[in-house]
Parts: sequence; C-alpha cells; structure tokens
Amino acid sequence: MAQKPQRKSKAVLAREAAREKAARFRERENDRLRIAEEAILIQEEIDDFDAETERRVAKLREERNSQLVEKRQRLDALVVEMLDTEIPAQEASERLGMSVGQVRAAKKSFEQMVAALAENPADDATTPASAPAADASAGDAAAPPAPPADETDTAAPAAQSTPAAESYDFPPPGGSPAVPAQEGSPENLQNATLPPGAAG
Repeated sequence: MAQKPQRKSKAVLAREAAREKAARFRERENDRLRIAEEAILIQEEIDDFDAETERRVAKLREERNSQLVEKRQRLDALVVEMLDTEIPAQEASERLGMSVGQVRAAKKSFEQMVAALAENPADDATTPASAPAADASAGDAAAPPAPPADETDTAAPAAQSTPAAESYDFPPPGGSPAVPAQEGSPENLQNATLPPGAAG
C-alpha cells in the first residue's frame, strides 16, 4: 500500500518534466517560426528592391545614352565648324582641348551623320544641327501642290476669233458714205425718222 503513492509521485514528476521540455520546445519553435517569417519577408524586400533598382538603372542608362548621343553630335558639329575656319587639325585640337585623332574622328562622325540624314531626311528632327533643314523640308512637304492650269481658260483666248468685218459699201462718186446701222440706233426702230441734219 505504501508503494503506490511513491509510484504516482514519480509519474507526476515525469509528466511535469515532459511538460517543461515540451514548453521549451514550443518556445523554441515559436522563435524558429518568428525567425523564418522575418527571413522570408526580408528576402521579398530584397527582391523588390533589386527589381526597382534595376528598373531605375535601365531608365537612367536610356536617358544617359540619349543625352550622350545628342551632346556628341553637337561636339562633332563644333569641331567641323572650327575646321571650316581654315585651320589645320593640329591647331583645332589645341584650341578645343582634344587630340588630333579625336578631331579627325569627330569630323568623320559628322560626315557620316550628314550622309545618313541625306539618305533619310525624316531623321533630321532628331539632330539639332539639321533642324532648320528638317523644318524646310517639312514645309515643302506640307505645301499643297499647285493646281493644274485650266485648259479651258488657257484655250479660251485662242478660241476667240476676231469678229468678221462688216461689209461696207463704198458710195458712188460725189455721194455720202453709208454708215452701218448700229444696235439701238434710230434706223432699227420702227417708224423712226432721222433728226434734222443727221443725213448731212
């Protein structure tokens, strides 16, 4: 009879020990869940940040390339403008702070750009140096074609013929010349008489 309470106390102690260990495991499990949750969130933030950064970098590179092309074209035009003042490439390079090779390369690039624009006039608007030419060509293209000459108008003067000369009877010697009757004259009016002195 005395051994039963002793066995129960050992079982209770064992159960309590098991519960304590389980509680520690649950606490550690909660810590593991918290750590894993934070790690997953940070990884998602890293991915989002990386994608956004790449998008911004791509946009900046596009703007950079566009501006660099425009500025280099302007520089090439200035180099050619300097060479057009009839100075050698050596002197032009010293004045522009460039090497002779850079001056020659700029001139070649400008000539290639001009040749390309001559083949494709529609691209003139993309280059500041050729903007006036693009405006002129656009104005010519927008102007309506001259209307064709009206053949009937030009042919009208030619079609008009000189009215035939009215017949004229020469008077006998010593007589008065006979004047042709005019429209609306008294001769054409019925029962009209000439005023005195009209025949003389």
